[in-house]
Amino acid sequence: MSLIKQLVEKGIIDKNQATSLEYEVKTSGKREEEVLLDKNIVAEDFLFKLKSENIKIPLKEVSPEEISLSILEQIPEETVKHYKMISLGKEGDILEVGMIYPEDLKAREALSFLSRQQNFTAKIFLIKLSTFNNLLSQLKTLKREVGTALAELETEMEAERVETRPRTAAEIARLVEEAPISKVVAVMLRHAVDGKAS
Repeated sequence: MSLIKQLVEKGIIDKNQATSLEYEVKTSGKREEEVLLDKNIVAEDFLFKLKSENIKIPLKEVSPEEISLSILEQIPEETVKHYKMISLGKEGDILEVGMIYPEDLKAREALSFLSRQQNFTAKIFLIKLSTFNNLLSQLKTLKREVGTALAELETEMEAERVETRPRTAAEIARLVEEAPISKVVAVMLRHAVDGKAS
């Protein structure tokens, strides 16, 4: 049953509103969830709890700081954006995957293909739109930080090749502290600590 019909059954909207909303879903190319949230018909928490009950998939709340870059990168970024699914955690060969639209058969097929290719078993959870957007933003931020640090490392390595004079122990210690690879490690450690990794 569609979310709009469920809202009619619960008396939250009437049949005229439902018809108008269904028409907007068909003509706008947006999903039911997006239209209902854009129109402020119900709160996001309520809507996704209702959806979770409807499709019998547990709703999972996560904080972006809890998830490391290595987990977020389990699913390629283009696939994440296109199918609105993202990895939430991994234990052994079981990958927890958060999906906004787990009922989407094409998204399920893509996940099935990835699980065969990367040899993992997917455990699917429903996540809210806001959760997905926060996780996607976290993924982009972490990738940008690591990319910047690696670019700095490459620049420094190029400079090292040009400069051939011997260095003192103090100069070497300072360079190690300032080296982009140290920054990469620091970024990774900070996110691991923030995520309470063991």
